[in-house]
Amino acid sequence: MDDFTTALVSIISAESVSTTAAAALHTLIGLIKPRWACLLVWDRELARYIIGGTWLDSHETVPPATLRRRVLKLGMHAQADDPHTARVVEDVFYQPLTARDTHVGAFCIPCQPEINRAYELLMQTTAQTLYTSTRLEQADQEHAQLEADRERLEHLLQAVEQQQRTIDRLLATERQFSAALEAKVEERTAALRAAQASLIQSEKLAVIGQLASSLAHELNNPLQAIQSGLGLVMDEIGDDQPPAVREDLRIIQAELERIQGIFRQMLDFYRPSTYQYAPLDANAICTSLRVLLRKRLQEANVTLQLQLAAHLPLTCGDGNQIQQVILNLLLNAADAMTAMGGQIVLRTDSQDQHVCISVSDDGRGIPEAHLAHLFEPLFTTKTRGLGLGLAISQEIIQRHGGAITVESQLNQGTTFTVRLPTRATCDEQNENPRS
Repeated sequence: MDDFTTALVSIISAESVSTTAAAALHTLIGLIKPRWACLLVWDRELARYIIGGTWLDSHETVPPATLRRRVLKLGMHAQADDPHTARVVEDVFYQPLTARDTHVGAFCIPCQPEINRAYELLMQTTAQTLYTSTRLEQADQEHAQLEADRERLEHLLQAVEQQQRTIDRLLATERQFSAALEAKVEERTAALRAAQASLIQSEKLAVIGQLASSLAHELNNPLQAIQSGLGLVMDEIGDDQPPAVREDLRIIQAELERIQGIFRQMLDFYRPSTYQYAPLDANAICTSLRVLLRKRLQEANVTLQLQLAAHLPLTCGDGNQIQQVILNLLLNAADAMTAMGGQIVLRTDSQDQHVCISVSDDGRGIPEAHLAHLFEPLFTTKTRGLGLGLAISQEIIQRHGGAITVESQLNQGTTFTVRLPTRATCDEQNENPRS
């Protein structure tokens, strides 16, 4: 198969009008070697030519845009006069392309070519292929239009059906409105009564809180005196006293310390605390807590593992208060262990412009029903405790502009995560935490 035959095959096998035009123009250039050549494709819907392809020799000085405008103008005049006869029009050779008595386009070249068998085959092949491609593309467009019309009709029918359903629902709602109106009024009345009761309860809690704070302050002084006296008694009693006496005194001292701890929690919760705003070293806080709790965790057969990030961004706040929060979370994690003990992981990290400190244990976990109430004051599941530890911790973290979250699964463990926002500087005037 020679090159010309191969070129004709490429024209015939072209998949679209644009690829047909490109292949035909390339074949014409190779056949007659003109200075320039242009293929015009007739658009039946627009009733005018469109440029199918243009080629200029490297030595040609005419700008391509100028050539295309001139060829389009000459082509339209030639087509209007006679769309079937090849001829020279104003020094441009106009070669119309016709297939099945249908005008499909025209070649325009700067001089009349030698009309031979190859030239005729190229014109016939190009005309027939353009005819077929344009018909196929037109059929595809008509099919697409029909499909679009069908989809629009389906959407219209769906809209009508939806409108009918809407009308039916409105009619049903209108029929039910009168019957439901009285129930709605009663519901709103009950809601207002509930809101009023909640407001009264909140005011009572506020009064109780102030009273509890005052009582805790007033009782704390004599309690400290009792503790001091008890300490002197324990120091002065001799070894000849029965062990049961010393054990009873030790139990009394432990219970007094527990009462003092409850008073301290009540005071911390119901009065504003002082606040030191400075750079925080989360890793140092975690390291110091491991030393502080080593003996207690060993007695409970609990191991504490530190996983500290090497480089943490700057965050600011009160180091003592943050240490109090993490200490409370670690003690809660230790209390959540079974009698066999377990492991606690204390981890630091940075995520989404926050420094994160998490406490994870492999203890009993927290029931899902309790998760929503963990940070409520006075909520506790322990037999010993006032239920203020997590409420105070949340208040401290929120005062720092952060948040504390919890994730837990029964019999698998619990993770509390403290998130503190990172800061550019610890300028207290510009970056005060939330009060």
